[in-house]
Amino acid sequence: MSEVAQAIHSSPDGHIPQLRFPEFSGEWMTDELSNLIEISSNKFNPNTSNESKKCIELEHLSQETGELLGYTDSTAQASTKNAFTKGQVLFGKLRPYLKKFWLSQFDGVCSSEIWVLNGKKLANNYLFQFIQTNKFNQIANVSSGSKMPRSDWKYMVQVPFKYTTKPEQQKIAAFLTAVDNKIEQLSKKQELLSEYKKGVMQQIFSQAIRFKADDGSDFPGWEEKKLGSLCEITTGKLDANAMVKDGQYRFYTCAKEYYKIDDYAFDTDALIVSGNGANVGYIHHYQGKFNAYQRTYVLDSFTDNIVFVKFVLDGYLHKRIMKEKNEGNTPYIVMGTLTDMKINLPSFSEQTKISNFLSSIDNKIEQVGKQLDESKQFKKALLQQMFV
Repeated sequence: MSEVAQAIHSSPDGHIPQLRFPEFSGEWMTDELSNLIEISSNKFNPNTSNESKKCIELEHLSQETGELLGYTDSTAQASTKNAFTKGQVLFGKLRPYLKKFWLSQFDGVCSSEIWVLNGKKLANNYLFQFIQTNKFNQIANVSSGSKMPRSDWKYMVQVPFKYTTKPEQQKIAAFLTAVDNKIEQLSKKQELLSEYKKGVMQQIFSQAIRFKADDGSDFPGWEEKKLGSLCEITTGKLDANAMVKDGQYRFYTCAKEYYKIDDYAFDTDALIVSGNGANVGYIHHYQGKFNAYQRTYVLDSFTDNIVFVKFVLDGYLHKRIMKEKNEGNTPYIVMGTLTDMKINLPSFSEQTKISNFLSSIDNKIEQVGKQLDESKQFKKALLQQMFV
């Protein structure tokens, strides 16, 4: 993407975008939204037609990414749908803050809670990028209704927007589409690596795949042991009120993220397991000084490879934690569930080889994740700077 970005130069003029391709100049034009785009009025009634069409509901549109997650069949529907054709832009008007949109790749029908948009003075591929801008989303979120907010088209069409000529629209759309394609490629790469890791872990822990010693010899067989015999298991002592805004140390609660605190109670290499709440069974691995919530389990002083044990808990035994958790108003697990949990363990040397192998996959997933996040941030910045 860097070589494409070099084709853009900055401009400080408030009537033209901050970033612009050098072959274009002059101020952008202004018009009300009603003159720039329109909502298609074409309908499809499944009660009067036996024709099978791909049907898109709101749950089939991902949040913010412009990705289609799936579709259903129109013959299974009872209510009237909006009809769309390939190249039209879909935008979810219900709860517009969810930012659900898609540039259609085929003809089909969709929920009446989804607008089918056509460009009038805007090319549709440019319109797809236009609806992702901050200004459009701010206007779309001036909604009617409180419990079920919907974008108010009658209000939106009166709002003036700046726009440019069709040639510049096409240039902007092509550039941003290239960025979208890069994001999609990275997202798929991350997904494939995650699926690969999941498959490899299944084969490793079922012992369908075995590692060899450095001299080529076989490692000894695996042994079953209780988790409580491999480490010390304690709990934190504090409640959630102990967290502070700018504390010096990490404070682990039952959430997936950590918070801050001024004092530490642990200085060790530990696995920290969420003991209750929506994230029960979630595992952190942290080495250093930290503190913990009273319903968070701290596992340390391992006799075996702590990284290997985490991979085990993240795999099959993590599912077991979730299966055995006590269901109530607040789901939780007791210490005995962890202490008595049985784990199959190879020799320490094989544990190390397995841990190094799986960690290398994790590193690749993390690297792709960082590239993906950077690309998404790059796209957001471009939307800010390439539109007025």
